[in-house]
Amino acid sequence: MVGHKSKENHIIRKVNQKVGKAIQKYHLIEEGDRILVGLSGGKDSMVLLETLAGRLKFHPLKYELAAIHVSLKSQPYSVDLEYLKSFAQSLEVQFIHKIIDVDLFDQKNNNPCFVCSWNRRKALFETAQESGFNKLSLGHHLDDAIETLLMNMVFQASIGSMPPLLKMFEGKLSVIRPLMLLSENEIKEFAAIRRFKNEIKLCRFEKESKRKDIKNLIFQLVELYPNARTNIYASMTNILEEYLPEEKY
Repeated sequence: MVGHKSKENHIIRKVNQKVGKAIQKYHLIEEGDRILVGLSGGKDSMVLLETLAGRLKFHPLKYELAAIHVSLKSQPYSVDLEYLKSFAQSLEVQFIHKIIDVDLFDQKNNNPCFVCSWNRRKALFETAQESGFNKLSLGHHLDDAIETLLMNMVFQASIGSMPPLLKMFEGKLSVIRPLMLLSENEIKEFAAIRRFKNEIKLCRFEKESKRKDIKNLIFQLVELYPNARTNIYASMTNILEEYLPEEKY
């Protein structure tokens, strides 16, 4: 029992240390920042909010936090809003619930998943700016970044991913990703220890996606080469331009 508790404490400490390392390495948070945290209800967003709120209790760097959940009126799935609100309040964090009315089958794009995600992001940006937040924190992690990198290479013939820090709107708002040095498995372990409810429900429009295929590919690579995940991520800052074509294919 003592050994089990010791292992849990090690996992919690490791996750918090990696969040702190990402914040310092990528200069994600500065004194006096007002940070809006996207709280979808998934394990990633809940780990994100808890670690950022926890840092305020012991770290000399002071900043303000609020959490936001965006719902669609026509949303075919739902989350337990009271659970999310109680979770935020237990961390002494303000909870904002934004409801948007969106036609998932508009005439310009008949892909409901794209329409949904685009409008959710738009609502996050608008709320952050309207409420005076200078940073929007999202729960993307290491696996998300390398999946996006490989998806862009395979399906878009481009090289790009999710930067830990992205300045937008002429620097008025920055998107930060403090979980960027954490693997999905590390986040799952933390969430399991804390017994977080996963409030993300499958949408009836959701299908097996290209991202799922890439995720499986990465899993196979890691099975063969354990360092594959971190090496793929590190490769984005180790580009040998002299060994790349100068002209487009």
